[in-house]
Amino acid sequence: MGFKYSPDQCNSAINGEAIPVKLGGCHLFCVIRGIRYHHGFGTELRGRKVINRALNARSIMSNIIPDMTAHDDMPYCIWHPDVAAEETYRKLAAQYPQMRYQVGRACAVAGYVDLYKELNLLPDVHIAEEARDNRCTVIYDLIMGAEAKYDVMNDYNRTVNLENPPKSYLNGETQVCSMLEVKHAHEKDWQFGDSFCYFNITEDMNIDSYTTHGDEAITEDVTPFLYAPLPVDLPTVNKDLLILTAAYYGDIDRYVRLRRPMMIYRENVCVVRGIFHNTMFAKWWSLQDLTNIPVSSQIEAAISARFIMNNDLSYVLAHPRATPDCIWYPNVASWSTYLELAKRIPDMAGTVARACIVANLAATYRDLPDFKPSWEMVLEAKECPDPFFLEDLKRRAGEHGIDPDCSWPQNEPWRWDPIGCTVRQVGLQRPSLSLYNRVDARYVVADTDYTAIYNGYCCSISQVEAFVCAPEDWRNKRLWDIEDLYKDAALLDKFQQMGL
Repeated sequence: MGFKYSPDQCNSAINGEAIPVKLGGCHLFCVIRGIRYHHGFGTELRGRKVINRALNARSIMSNIIPDMTAHDDMPYCIWHPDVAAEETYRKLAAQYPQMRYQVGRACAVAGYVDLYKELNLLPDVHIAEEARDNRCTVIYDLIMGAEAKYDVMNDYNRTVNLENPPKSYLNGETQVCSMLEVKHAHEKDWQFGDSFCYFNITEDMNIDSYTTHGDEAITEDVTPFLYAPLPVDLPTVNKDLLILTAAYYGDIDRYVRLRRPMMIYRENVCVVRGIFHNTMFAKWWSLQDLTNIPVSSQIEAAISARFIMNNDLSYVLAHPRATPDCIWYPNVASWSTYLELAKRIPDMAGTVARACIVANLAATYRDLPDFKPSWEMVLEAKECPDPFFLEDLKRRAGEHGIDPDCSWPQNEPWRWDPIGCTVRQVGLQRPSLSLYNRVDARYVVADTDYTAIYNGYCCSISQVEAFVCAPEDWRNKRLWDIEDLYKDAALLDKFQQMGL
């Protein structure tokens, strides 16, 4: 019999009361959660590596040093939900020297300064961030005062680089203790929570019987770093908004520094938008290995589009399966580029035809290979000053048995065009009128949309931009609509005093 989600069994496991009948889905995470919080629970499950690590972590935190003969039986996090006695960690480091950095991290949580000094560790940025989060200023100052800091621990893949750790800086790459208190309730078809899902140092995905929110763990406002140079060492902030905006604007330096080993939610759409608007960002991406990028085809298509609009066909010819849908925004290419593209890749003749309508290139349009018209081309032609395009599209529609006055999808013979908005509509898009008292990564709009210009993607950070531009007293009003501000008599008086 297959796995069946049971909320009661999940809660029993979380509370350390009973093992679920099946360990599929989120049941396994609930068991690991129960083991880490309840000494003696789940011991009968020993043998599975992830269970072994949870049991061993719980033993250590209960001041019992387990027998760990295999490296993959050694837990990464041995400081949450509890810390062991200082002497326990001292003996653990002596018996298992390969775990010295985990012990050092536990010292930063518990404030065991003397033991930390005894360990003689390289100044590790993750221990520094942990010490800062737990207000262990002595250990934090010891690391920050060193000539160089190193990236020894890795919270993304739960490894410790003892051989050749690179020099580094504090970069928000640590799942500090306060983040471990951000919980995600189990549910049917349970998925990883949005907040901090790139970390899993306890191997239970922060699962629990209730849900908290990421802003309860990190409260510092990240927006000042959107319009100021980044410090060498980042303070305790959730940098996801910084990553998304760097991708959105195509800021290579900021993006390369801030990005995580895996793309976060909405990042792929922001990357596509950044590539469309920034040639240097497109060039940088064209030199990257996209093998392990889940949305590599969309990134390749965006690179092709940007290069085509720069009159370079080399990339699209080398990546013929990553043909773009939009090759006329934010700028058009040369007529000769469009004509050569249609000759080299005849399947793109319809896309090139639409680009010719946008660019008002009638002569090039006439020389294109035959193509099937789309209703979106008709809309684009209606906004073009040259009536030739609309007349020709109606003629082509008749040749294909299409009623030129009937729009898609009511009339199936129309060619499918994934870009549903005209270039004029894109240019007239209005920024957000919403003003919030706080913004984070959730206020980045990024999704697939028929009316989107970026190869079927829409992307906007106008709510973030409105927040950044607005004076602080405007933000504190918590207004949903900026227009309401201009109806405020006190504000109008203030404008008059300023001579506005």
